[in-house]
Amino acid sequence: MPLFHRVTILGPGLLGASLCMAIKERMIADKVRVWARKQSALELCKQEKWCDEAEPNLKDAVKDTELIVICTPVNTIEETLCEIIQESGHNSIITDVGSVKENICRIAHAGTQANATTFIGSHPMAGSEKSGMEYAHSDLFNHRTCMITPLPTDSAEKVSILEKFWVQLGMNVQQKSPEEHDKIVASVSHLPHLIASSLAEYLSHSPDGWLEMSGQGLKDTSRIAGGDPSLWREIMKSNRSFLLEALDSWLGSVNDFKNILTDEKWDELENYLAKAKECRTKI
Repeated sequence: MPLFHRVTILGPGLLGASLCMAIKERMIADKVRVWARKQSALELCKQEKWCDEAEPNLKDAVKDTELIVICTPVNTIEETLCEIIQESGHNSIITDVGSVKENICRIAHAGTQANATTFIGSHPMAGSEKSGMEYAHSDLFNHRTCMITPLPTDSAEKVSILEKFWVQLGMNVQQKSPEEHDKIVASVSHLPHLIASSLAEYLSHSPDGWLEMSGQGLKDTSRIAGGDPSLWREIMKSNRSFLLEALDSWLGSVNDFKNILTDEKWDELENYLAKAKECRTKI
């Protein structure tokens, strides 16, 4: 028996369209409704088997649906949330897939006090340096981690339902506070993107022909620097304080490495590299 009768996905990009595919494939809902700002995107959705309903009006899209997932760009999630809170059903669960949680959970908590609608933040750690519906696939979430960020006042029943939703998509679900979530992703997601981008920006000043000499290692290390710059600007802007903390800590590690090289402490260098290898194995 499906977990929901109807799920509404707001924003059929990489994550949104992949959600639609996975929900239909795993029979998690009877109906999947999609909303998009652009009519051209809705027309594409109508041609797909995973889309049962394509709704151009945002307020209508969130009516008569048990689960609403906001998959719009991170800089529009708060705006979208404010538009739909009063329009969604009293027993609806609203969640999102954004990379930063503290501010949106605060805004949602204030906005949902007037009715029985519940917002619980979600962050499926699943994505790609590519973006857009054309790169969507149904197994994007399989064997990945999803952090959900309920508040102490949220309904335990609705938290359980949302957790079950992500589990049925094949995800390992972890519950964190919004603040703890933002601190974690600053180190394990946002900082790695910053480092990859910094390396790629540095290499962009290399003499002609140097990049042609690179091997697979550079491609692997710099892969995530290929992400959408506008998207990542908003993510880093939204999590600025925790990202700065993570950056300061990492720069300390870089300085340790530099001092080891400067002082020619080769045993310490091997120990440093061994710790790095051990961490990589865990990853």
